[in-house]
Amino acid sequence: MNSLAITNSVSFLTAFSGGLLSFFSPCVFPLIPVFFALVIPDISNTPLVIKRSLGFFLGLSLFFALLGSISGSIGMMLAMYQSVINIVAGVLIILFGFLFLMNKSLISAKNIDLRKYNKNNSFFSAFLIGILISLVWIPCASPILASILTLATTTGQALRGALLLFVYSLGISIPFLFFSGIVSKILSKVTLGEPKWQKSLRIIGGIALMVVGTMVSFGIFNNISVI
Repeated sequence: MNSLAITNSVSFLTAFSGGLLSFFSPCVFPLIPVFFALVIPDISNTPLVIKRSLGFFLGLSLFFALLGSISGSIGMMLAMYQSVINIVAGVLIILFGFLFLMNKSLISAKNIDLRKYNKNNSFFSAFLIGILISLVWIPCASPILASILTLATTTGQALRGALLLFVYSLGISIPFLFFSGIVSKILSKVTLGEPKWQKSLRIIGGIALMVVGTMVSFGIFNNISVI
């Protein structure tokens, strides 16, 4: 495996892990059962489940892929300043990691009434819900998302940036579609406050982002040649 393939693998693993951390973010995790009920109103109806799940997945993924493409395009336009981009991006990722560690958001959450966009059980309404849930996710997971977007900028490629954010969306949508039922049961038994496992995940995730940021700043992340 050459260095480019390994670098891609590490980048995608980082993006996917970021998606998982976003899924378990404290302000979104308790809302998972509500979101799931909107997307899948009747879990016993297999054709409906498949149709709605696909619509949700495409809406969520295309939205984040578009953000990644924009970030990659910005990096491409500034390619001649790659070393400067790496330093700035690395410092920003470290900052975002610290904010995540401290459980702080970059922007305030806005209330969006998802129900009015879910008037029927069509594919399109699930697609729209996927986009809207992405918007809801942005304030809660802003340090993580900002880190992945910053990482996408360092790629200097619109397509690679889009792929990076697509993989990030997989980290959200896969557990969302397959484990929301389990999440509902967990939440029905937990007490108020942040669970210990969620706090541990936040600490590990924050430290991991700061490590990635340090590697990006010194140009190590984009030049990984060994696992």
